[in-house]
Amino acid sequence: MSNDEDVIPRIRFNPTTGLLRIEGRSHMRDVQDFYLPIIDQISNTTVPTFIVEIKLEHFDTGTMKCLYQMMKVLKEKQGMGALIMVRWFSDEGDEDHKESGEDLESKSGLKFQYVNN
Repeated sequence: MSNDEDVIPRIRFNPTTGLLRIEGRSHMRDVQDFYLPIIDQISNTTVPTFIVEIKLEHFDTGTMKCLYQMMKVLKEKQGMGALIMVRWFSDEGDEDHKESGEDLESKSGLKFQYVNN
């Protein structure tokens, strides 16, 4: 596995179903360049339901800022009638990771479901 694969998450977004999965590790220098096209795609997608699954093992502050931007777009979609489901995955007992999800939930105004890996 190359170093880039260690720090760039796998992202799968299906604009037909509204399913977005973010998995792996996210720690990169150009985090905005990486996430903004996905945020734009979400913004331009019209589906009745968005299901977001965040399974990040490690992430940096820049990633959290981009996730917040993403949640703001999803909150706007919710205001237009879309159902938004956010699932935050973390290892059982990893309270710091769960607290990061709770902070994002609180700031975004969206309701998260917490799932143990």
